Amino acid sequence: MRKMPGRIVGQTVDGEGRRGFVLTLQAREQHIRREKASSNICSNQALNALAATVYLAYLGKEGVRDVALQNFHKAHYLHSQLSSLKGVRVSFTSPFFNEFVVHLSKPVAEVQDALLEQGFLFGLELGRFYPDMNDAVLLNVTEMRTKSEMDTLCQTLEGIL
Repeated sequence: MRKMPGRIVGQTVDGEGRRGFVLTLQAREQHIRREKASSNICSNQALNALAATVYLAYLGKEGVRDVALQNFHKAHYLHSQLSSLKGVRVSFTSPFFNEFVVHLSKPVAEVQDALLEQGFLFGLELGRFYPDMNDAVLLNVTEMRTKSEMDTLCQTLEGIL
């Protein structure tokens, strides 16, 4: 490991096609005296923070508000559609933003596998963390989902249940 470079720089292309370079990995040793260094190369979390900052700056104040409203309305739409399906029971009646929990009449893992075959990644199985919720799944909806995708998901889920 000592023979690896202290920094690994990646090459990328910006939105206008111009070449650029980014610091993708760096050794922790750079922040302490070399003779006391013992750690390995680690991922640069600042890269993730930078990406989030650029995205938020790109959206601007109104854009962030619009994305939040889309998340809210789309999650409530899917919640409403799922709650009308036989074999799906809404878990909580409290207000929510863009994620919610539903209970299924079939084992969650079985439903997830069947949906994955149809191209749907269906939430987080809560029974893995809370044994009393072994039939529950946590779902999250963002601005990336369309009404058509959600309707197709509901139709597919209805056929599985």
